[in-house]
This record gives sequence, structure tokens and C-alpha cells, in this order.
Amino acid sequence: MKLITFRPPRIALTLLVATTVLHHLSPPNTFLHLPYKLLATICVVVGFMVMMVAWSKFKKSDTAVCPTAQTSRIVTDTIYRYTRNPMYLGMLLMLFGAAFFMGTIPAMLAPVGFFLIIDKVFIPYEEEDLISSFGDEYGKYMAGTRRWL
Repeated sequence: MKLITFRPPRIALTLLVATTVLHHLSPPNTFLHLPYKLLATICVVVGFMVMMVAWSKFKKSDTAVCPTAQTSRIVTDTIYRYTRNPMYLGMLLMLFGAAFFMGTIPAMLAPVGFFLIIDKVFIPYEEEDLISSFGDEYGKYMAGTRRWL
């Protein structure tokens, strides 16, 4: 089965569960020596807000949220003016928040793994599909808006 058939929230959850298990099996080598619980909370809250604003905008625009579904239009306003992938960015921030809360090296595998999977598999797939569907319109959006931040 191809990785692209999995939905990104399920990938994020799977990685979070796997790294939580690794976190609990590893020696307690905390590598963060700062108020990481505050940083964790901020990451989770901001990540959730970013993801929900983006998701809500897709729903209001009546376009597909699923990466493999046919997109009916390009959303370029609100949060999409700053990042082409705010839902992924929100999930990534939440994973970093969970990693900061755990505070161990194995916990950092979830956000790093998620970033690599999304950046190397999902985003290129979506960009290719959007360029095929919308041509120059999407090309201009790509040129003016960053992939992540």
C-alpha cells in the first residue's frame, strides 16, 4: 500500500504513539532544560488553532480536505497567504508540542518523521496535482507563498 493513501492525521497519530512508546522505553535523558512544558502548551494550542482555521477555510470554500481527493478551487486567503500548507504546519506544531512535553530525544522522532513524510511525499504529490488542475494560477500562488512558513 502506498504511503499517500494514508491520511496525514493518521500518520501523525501513528508517529506520536510510536515515539511515545520509545520515550517510555528509553532512559530518562531529558534534553530540554528550559520551560518546555510552557513551550509544549504553546505549540499544541497554536498548532491546533492554525490547523482548524485552515480546515474551516477549506470547508467554507467547499473544497476537498483529503490530499488525494479532487480539489475544486485553490484557497489563497486568510492563513493561506502565509503558508501553502497550514493544516500540515498545525499538525507539525502539535507534534513538536508533544515532543517538548516529553522532553526526550525519541520523542523528537515524531515531528521530524512527520515533516519528512509530508515534505517529501504528500506535498510534492499535491503540488503536482494542483499544477495539473490549475496551471499558472497555482504556479503564481506557489511563487508568492512559502511551502511551510
